[in-house]
Amino acid sequence: MEKGKLEDFFSPEEIGNLLRKFFSPINASSMVWNQSGKLVYYDFITPYCKEIYSAAPGRCEEDRRRRFKRALKERKPFVHKCFAQKITYVIPLIVKEKGREVFIGVAGG
Repeated sequence: MEKGKLEDFFSPEEIGNLLRKFFSPINASSMVWNQSGKLVYYDFITPYCKEIYSAAPGRCEEDRRRRFKRALKERKPFVHKCFAQKITYVIPLIVKEKGREVFIGVAGG
């Protein structure tokens, strides 16, 4: 599977707005990372996550890298419990066209 640029297929805002429609009823945040693992969209960060990140940013970033790596490897949505016991959803963003499969990033929250 090759990697491509998210912006070549969708804007991060388009993906974030679509996710928000699904996850706002349960007050879950929506975030989008590009193919390099850089956060390119979020609507809000929960107070719990803000508090945990301020206390343990290294652990949060390591957990995020593991989720990203798993999404790239498994190429299907999954639910993840982080080290701080928060449940998150992870959706690999993959475009399949003309026999190609392109990994463009990850959505989650």
